Amino acid sequence: MKKYDVIVIGAGSAGLGSSGVAKVLGLKTLLIEKDGDNFGGDCTNFGCVPSKALINIANQFHQAKSAERFGLKTSGKADMGGILDHIHQMQNFIKDTEDAAALRKKGIDVVIGKAVFESRDTLKVNDETYTARIILLCTGSTPRMLDIEGMESVEVYTNETIFFDCRELPENLIVIGGGPVGCELGQAFSRLGSKVTIVNRGERLLDKEPEKVSEILEMRFREEGIQIFTNAEVQLFKDGKAGIASKEKEILEIPCDAVLISVGRTVNTKGMHFDTAGIELTEKGKIKVDEYLRSTNKKVYVIGDAVGSYMFSHGAEKMVRQLWRNLLVPIFKKKNTWNDLSWVTFTDPQVAHFGLTEEKLHEQGVTYLRKDQSFEHDDRAIVEEYTYAQMSLWLDGSNGLGSKKILSGSMIAPRAGELVQELELAKHANIPIRNLNDRVYPYPVAARINQKTIRGILEKTRTVWKLKLARKAFRWFN
Repeated sequence: MKKYDVIVIGAGSAGLGSSGVAKVLGLKTLLIEKDGDNFGGDCTNFGCVPSKALINIANQFHQAKSAERFGLKTSGKADMGGILDHIHQMQNFIKDTEDAAALRKKGIDVVIGKAVFESRDTLKVNDETYTARIILLCTGSTPRMLDIEGMESVEVYTNETIFFDCRELPENLIVIGGGPVGCELGQAFSRLGSKVTIVNRGERLLDKEPEKVSEILEMRFREEGIQIFTNAEVQLFKDGKAGIASKEKEILEIPCDAVLISVGRTVNTKGMHFDTAGIELTEKGKIKVDEYLRSTNKKVYVIGDAVGSYMFSHGAEKMVRQLWRNLLVPIFKKKNTWNDLSWVTFTDPQVAHFGLTEEKLHEQGVTYLRKDQSFEHDDRAIVEEYTYAQMSLWLDGSNGLGSKKILSGSMIAPRAGELVQELELAKHANIPIRNLNDRVYPYPVAARINQKTIRGILEKTRTVWKLKLARKAFRWFN
């Protein structure tokens, strides 16, 4: 039996981050990954990296077509084989720094194979047995699948297969699910030339975002020719068509050559003999995890998608920092919360959010001031034609206006993910909004909209008596 300080199971964002921290600390570390081609996890192989590469190419197609109104002539269609080859080149460049060979050079022991618990602190992989002081489950998640009548008659993709198997552009693509993956890839394939239909079971796209955001995104999608059905489901596939039923059970037949299923993810829990290790599951099949990321086995912690809460690569990074802080300084331990979480959906326009949602602010009894801001009269938005954009800020409800701190923010706009970063930093650093108001922004940078929003709040400090006092001061000194 081989002994370690730390055993990490899974080489995704959480596993790579945790094994890296352990190595820096000088701890004897073993990283176990069942698939030698899967280093980097979902983000590198099937998620963030390939999808953003595809979106970049699709946006180039869209920009070229948009320029036709100014005289540019375009022709041809997307070569999906060439696009996928390009995406794989980008992935390989990134993976060269995080594969098994690279990690072994850094002094981290790496074993390729399926890990199975033999007791509360021992694992078996490829007939070898390993034990450690603590074990970190970074086993990730997989796309949730659907069973729809006639599905065998069409090409079916998930985010784990579409970047490898879709080497011909589908003429008619049905996207099932209106979350971030469905919206990002649906728009990308539409811009590449597919006729895209998004079928969403819920009332609106991106239902975790404010309603105004969903409304704007749906408007933009429809303007690009994307067909959207909400409160609807695909009931069957037959004769090259998808049968879509709304709540009223009206069946619509839509041409369909391929379908992308993007209806959420399922935590990986099968085949590891969790019962042998005393690791319990919830009624929904997730791993039972406390607010400090510990399972029901006190030697086993859970990080990343395996926790089953927020499933983001940067969410895993957040958990890695929190867990190792608690392991090294177990006094005043930090809890796993949504408070400092942010996310971006990389559609065009982008959708960005940081901090607690308004719903969660209500749940926690937080008093706040909300400020909504249109981009309608923003000069940069006017010249770049995104006056439809919108942002909202939630500020603490206790301090005076100038001393207020930002609690949360939401924005839908081109480059929204970049524009909110200074606002998120202000929140994280507890910077009063007057400091943003006092800055001088070069004209006409897009971030001036942040200052404009803050000034809209501070305008309320201009009371009648203050203006009267200012007039008297001017006349007295001049």
